[in-house]
Amino acid sequence: MPRGDFDRSARRARTRAQLLEAAARVYARRGFDGATLDEVAEEGGLTKGAVYDHFGSKEKLLFALLEEHLSDQIEEQISLFDPTLETSKRPRAGADRWMQALEEDPDAFRLFVEAWLHGQRDDELSRLVVSGMDGWRAALRSFGAARTAEASLEVPEALLDQIANVMLALGAGLGIIKLADPDSVSQRLLGAAYVILLRALETSEQARELLLEAAAVGQPAAPRVGTN
Repeated sequence: MPRGDFDRSARRARTRAQLLEAAARVYARRGFDGATLDEVAEEGGLTKGAVYDHFGSKEKLLFALLEEHLSDQIEEQISLFDPTLETSKRPRAGADRWMQALEEDPDAFRLFVEAWLHGQRDDELSRLVVSGMDGWRAALRSFGAARTAEASLEVPEALLDQIANVMLALGAGLGIIKLADPDSVSQRLLGAAYVILLRALETSEQARELLLEAAAVGQPAAPRVGTN
């Protein structure tokens, strides 16, 4: 490739990244409905024409933001769960750092919530949000698998899936509460909840049975002894 073409490609990539970073801040601050391409351009120190040149519309910019920027943010959050730590400490340490990051820079999570909200009315957007959650869920699922393996427990795949769902729900739910009422949720609450959940999975047969029963989606509940 001639050097001139390389320089233009590199410059174009930098501009695209700059616009995505600006859009993430604007969408998190204004919401998708309130954001404008003019504001995105101003935030990024560029022209509105540059936004149209790279993305064409506000909707396409949001899709690109989810596919590129938000996926990177989710991967970054997953990386906080340090794989070098001993298994029982990893979920708590990662959750503590995730809650700290949420407090220091909440825009990425606000963007996720905004995307989830609009995904309820847009199938393509919903697909992108679910794809991001799948990566988060897979990391959380690995904690349950590692803990039960260390305890020499044979746990059905469906049970591990439910543990991951509950952990994901705790992370998202406490994140939403913390955004709305920061002082009501300590940085260590999510990590403590993860430890309690994983210890119950490891030590309580009743807890495992309850979660496995909940995993039987769409199946009739087994009759209980002593009932009519």
